[in-house]
Amino acid sequence: MLQPPTGPDGNPFIFIMNFGEDLSLQVMLANKSYNNYLFKVLKEIDVYQHYQIILLLSRSGGRTTQKFICENLQIEKSNIVSIIDLLEKKNYVTREVNFKDRRGKLIGITPKASYIIEMLDNLFSLFEEEISNEISWQEMHNCLRVLQKVNDKLKDLSNFIPEKAAEFAATTHQTGNKSRVADFLK
Repeated sequence: MLQPPTGPDGNPFIFIMNFGEDLSLQVMLANKSYNNYLFKVLKEIDVYQHYQIILLLSRSGGRTTQKFICENLQIEKSNIVSIIDLLEKKNYVTREVNFKDRRGKLIGITPKASYIIEMLDNLFSLFEEEISNEISWQEMHNCLRVLQKVNDKLKDLSNFIPEKAAEFAATTHQTGNKSRVADFLK
């Protein structure tokens, strides 16, 4: 159960948050805590900040396209080239011509990356074991399912035309009519 944050005097802050604010705060705090945990454990790995790419490659059978990596990890196409260059230079991935689409590249993992994948699998198993002492499998599953739904909805929302969003925000602020939110999001 979520405990309200407390001030320096130990008393809980009294304030009201809406779901969006609370979700944002909890996701941010969980992300920071999780990344601190990973950094402490993975600090010896020279590609710590790109481990997700190596894991995605592993889950994709050891080889996939740059485009697939960009889409699944939400990495800009302009950034992926330098990241793949770094991983290739450090001998974690290989880059090959994609004969199905010569403009694209196939990225594959190396034996060095396989070692990292095995270590990450062990690390995540330990993490899951520790978490499952206080959180049931069903709660973990529900958390992931809900976060996926929220993420999908946020992707949809990010496609709004900024002018329309600004117009909506201004109108809602002026009128105080919060019921327009549901109409706007349709």
